[in-house]
Parts: sequence; C-alpha cells; structure tokens
Amino acid sequence: MKIDACVFLGDSLYGNSIGPDQLIGELEKNDVDVAIIRPFKPSDYNYDRANQYIANVQNQYTNIYGFGRVNPWEKNAPQQVEMIYSYGLKGLHLHPWEDNFSINDPVVYPTIRMAEKCKLPVYVSTGYPNVSEPLQLWEMAMAFPGVTFIATHGGQLDMSGLSFDDALAASERAENIMFDLSGVYRRDFIELLIKTAGEESVIFGSCVPYMDMSLEIERIQAAQISEEQKNKIFAENIRKLISI
Repeated sequence: MKIDACVFLGDSLYGNSIGPDQLIGELEKNDVDVAIIRPFKPSDYNYDRANQYIANVQNQYTNIYGFGRVNPWEKNAPQQVEMIYSYGLKGLHLHPWEDNFSINDPVVYPTIRMAEKCKLPVYVSTGYPNVSEPLQLWEMAMAFPGVTFIATHGGQLDMSGLSFDDALAASERAENIMFDLSGVYRRDFIELLIKTAGEESVIFGSCVPYMDMSLEIERIQAAQISEEQKNKIFAENIRKLISI
C-alpha cells in the first residue's frame, strides 16, 4: 500500500492549480492508494473557503483525506483551526515561506495551541531560509511536545542538503518531529535520516504538483532498507498517525 501524505490541490495563487480528476490520474498511474491533500495559497487569500473545498473533496472520494491550512498572522487563525477540525479534516498544514512568518515565532503559538487542543498533527513546509529551518521547527516542537510535527523535504534547505545536519540534530532531540522525503535526492541521506529519526518517523510525501510523484516513489524504492521499513514509510506510519 502507498499513501502520499503531501499533495496540494485546488485553486493556486501561483497558477499551478490542479483538481481531483488530475490527482486521481496521478494516483492510478503511480499505483498510489491514498492521497492526503491540502490547499495551495488561494488566489483570493481565503483559507477557510479553501479548507471547505478540501473537506468537500475528502467527502467525495474514499481514497482522499485532507489537511487544512491557515495563516497565523490572521487574528482568527485559532478559530480557523477549530473549523478545520469541525470539517473533519485530519490535520493542519503551515507554509511559513508563503505566508511570511517564522515557524518558531510567538505569533504562531495560538495556532499551534488550538491544533494541540483539537489533536491535529501539524505539517510544516520546511527548509526555507530564516523561516522554517530544521532547528526552528525543533524549537517549536520543544515548546509543544504534545503536537506531532511533520517536516517536508527532510528539512533540507532548498533541498540541497545544506541543512541536513540540522535536520538530523532536530530528529535526535525531538521525538515529536516526523519527516517526509520529498526532494531528498541522495539515497544515503534517506538512509541516514531513517537511521537517525527512526523508521517510524519518516513518511512518503511527494509534494505534487511541485515535484514528480513517480520520482519520489523511486527515491524510496532505491534506498537500501528493508521491505518492512519501506512499508512503514509508504503507508503504516502515516496511517497510524491520522487513523485512516
């Protein structure tokens, strides 16, 4: 079984919008069973409307689940998180680079507190300079040990490997950080992250449409790890986290 834990769907401010039919085609082409979607930054900047769209898609497809998204700068961001929970979505996604905040800034705390109250995991677009580097996420994880955070791209800076040591340090110091492997381009990086973070703290997320789903699958398949570990990464770890 394969579950793609990181797919963006819907209307995009940046013109790379995709819809459910395109996504279903990608899943079928790549033999992926389930996708977990979240909104792009929408062209109308209305995350609540985008979250409702994600919830509607989740309700229409048996193999699609959704995360909501908020901008912590908005005064009602905690209330929007509560709405995400009421829509039946499975988690919260934050994108510090696109919404101009640092993941460890106190302005984010009320949003994370509400996610903790609602028992929602928090997926973070990480690796962006000054706003979501691995040690910044580690600081937030230490402040909220009851919240599970998921870092995209193995926490790498521009997926170049420049912050990989920091990602490993964060994984050693915080048991509540998981990592998706989108864009982790070196096999030895994948293997080392699994060894350091633990085989239950690494998941498959393609970051479609920014990245190619088939390539992200091949990265994991090529890793010199056991089939049992691959099964955990492709499906079991995320299934356990969000109960799907």
